[in-house]
Amino acid sequence: MTKYLLLFVFLSIKMICLGGGSDTLQRPAVKGVIKVSGTIAAHKAGKLLIWESFGRNVVKLDSTQITNGQFAFAEREFETGVYMIGLNENNMCPVILNPTEKTVELQFSGVKLENSMTSSSSKENAGWSVYSQQEPALLKAIKDAKVGAAKNPEKKAEFDKQLAAKEKELLNLQKKMIADYPGTQLAKLMVWKQEPNRTDIRKYWDNVDFSDVSLTRSRVLSDRIESFMRLFSKGSDSGFYSCIEVVVERAKAHDAVLEFALNQMLVGFYESNMETICMYIIDNYINGDACGDADLSSVVKNTAESIQRLSIGHTPPNIRLNDSNGQPIDLYALAAPKRYTLVLFWSSFCEHCKGEAPEVKACYDAWSKKGFEILGVSIDRSTDAWKTAITERGFTFPNVCGMKDFQSQVAKDYRVTRTPAFYLLNAKGEIVLKPKSMREVQSYLVKNLK
Repeated sequence: MTKYLLLFVFLSIKMICLGGGSDTLQRPAVKGVIKVSGTIAAHKAGKLLIWESFGRNVVKLDSTQITNGQFAFAEREFETGVYMIGLNENNMCPVILNPTEKTVELQFSGVKLENSMTSSSSKENAGWSVYSQQEPALLKAIKDAKVGAAKNPEKKAEFDKQLAAKEKELLNLQKKMIADYPGTQLAKLMVWKQEPNRTDIRKYWDNVDFSDVSLTRSRVLSDRIESFMRLFSKGSDSGFYSCIEVVVERAKAHDAVLEFALNQMLVGFYESNMETICMYIIDNYINGDACGDADLSSVVKNTAESIQRLSIGHTPPNIRLNDSNGQPIDLYALAAPKRYTLVLFWSSFCEHCKGEAPEVKACYDAWSKKGFEILGVSIDRSTDAWKTAITERGFTFPNVCGMKDFQSQVAKDYRVTRTPAFYLLNAKGEIVLKPKSMREVQSYLVKNLK
């Protein structure tokens, strides 16, 4: 009897471990102390940084000095996953850190760190460098074949053949990495990158271990969620809702993975101008009870709150910066005496912004004396470029600048990832319109500003 009882207990535990849902036993992150050092042939001096990666986002973790082309970060604890090493956010390279490798020596041969990295001491990164140098070209060829088939229906068969060949080549490369580097984080990432069940919504995720928190320290899950939505949503709200439900049920295997998946879906849908889907996720999975007793941290809740604040009917964050004349600007105070105020994100280097500039000026000239205001918010890094563009485009409305491109706090507050971006506010500071062009602003003013 005891024998059967023990067998029942063992099978019960195994079922809990393998199943989804909030009752799944969650494996802790694998952590360990790692020493990262190496050489950079093209950069003899300067600062080198390392970032934690969470999907497509990065957070600065540490820095060190490059001396005579050599660098060494302080020994510290890392969780298994993909990290970024670079000179700045425009020149960085992904690396794999796994506590099974206590020392990681990297060699960078080019000015551009990405695709110039090799490693003589790290099995993970020796394989990663081989894969990283081949994947971009294959992904580009796959994308080109898809675009070619869509634009040239008469040659669809030819492009489909090219697509199948390149997808097979990529798959074979991934299989080779798995075979050549068994038991590594690299091999695990290669398995997760593959999509063996592209026609079955319920089996699509079978090759991904959602109980492994290292999923959150790479782009794999973000990329797979995006592909999953394209494959199975059919572009309809109900299709997206079904896809979201499947992802959430799988991700319940680990609270950290669930939170990561929710955050990635929120940001992805918001940046795709699909606020209805965002509100569905917020109402049901973050503020609602669809996630059961999952312990969601403030990170995803803050993401949800910031997206809600940027939706129509809500008040976005205030903007307090000095204008191009050095005078302090307060968005709420600027908007209060006006009927409508347009917050316009732009830059001197954006060609689309340059194309919209004449309509921006014409709209302001026509309506500024009738209760309309514009606050220009540049994401330029150069003060001279910003001020020169203001003069050349004839902008006489208030203009401020974040000075840090899309990394400026004001761009982050408004979740701006491309320019131009528009938010039309009423006198209460509430968003009444999120237009895609100045023509939409003009049409709204014609109807409402009389």
